Amino acid sequence: MLFFYYLCSMISVCIATYNGEKYIKEQVSSILQQLGEDDELIVSDDGSTDSTLDVVASFHDPRIKVFNGPQTGLTYNFENAIKNANGDYLFLSDQDDVWESNKVERMMEALRNDDLVVSDAWISDENAVSTGKSLYDIYKPHKGFWPTLYHTTYIGCCMAFRRTILKKLLPFPPHIIMHDYWIGQIADLYYNTSYISDKLLRYRRHGNNFSALTTRKSSLTLLQKLEYRFWIVRYVLARWMK
Repeated sequence: MLFFYYLCSMISVCIATYNGEKYIKEQVSSILQQLGEDDELIVSDDGSTDSTLDVVASFHDPRIKVFNGPQTGLTYNFENAIKNANGDYLFLSDQDDVWESNKVERMMEALRNDDLVVSDAWISDENAVSTGKSLYDIYKPHKGFWPTLYHTTYIGCCMAFRRTILKKLLPFPPHIIMHDYWIGQIADLYYNTSYISDKLLRYRRHGNNFSALTTRKSSLTLLQKLEYRFWIVRYVLARWMK
């Protein structure tokens, strides 16, 4: 039954790239082997000056579709990828992780019941070797608009969702710092969301990447944090009539 469901659904994987030549080949390989011939890999590149696009082009795979990003940062580069996706189901992907071989199958199974699903992930070193710890070991996933507003646990690279949420998700408003924060708030308020315990990717940690879920402290002042949350509440609620 799941196999038939998968065959009848188009999947779009959205990657926002920028100078990712070091790891992008391994990530793209891990994704393509899980996609069907009618699925697509959307690459929105934000002006890479290294060989990122050459590496992507070297796959010679018609499922890969490359778009020029807005060059306004990661958040709106992901928005550009999402806008250009045609799938019934959208997966978000960082350029430097590695997907486990059952990621698409397991997430699609979970999406039969929910509009947005988030998985766990192995925290890995720069060689994509697991440290033995997962993201859920660092934080305890939670739902609810206000708890999520205080501290989001909706992580983009672990996320997949139905196309139906785009009605309220797009366009991204201004003042949004991270795409997954915005997506999580929209999904939590207007749609059905769930977390699954499966560790479906290797979340690569290295010197050039950043995540709000690392142990790094935010560089935002208290006033900036309050202002950012004010804008989130305002824009999320403004989508009520959309």
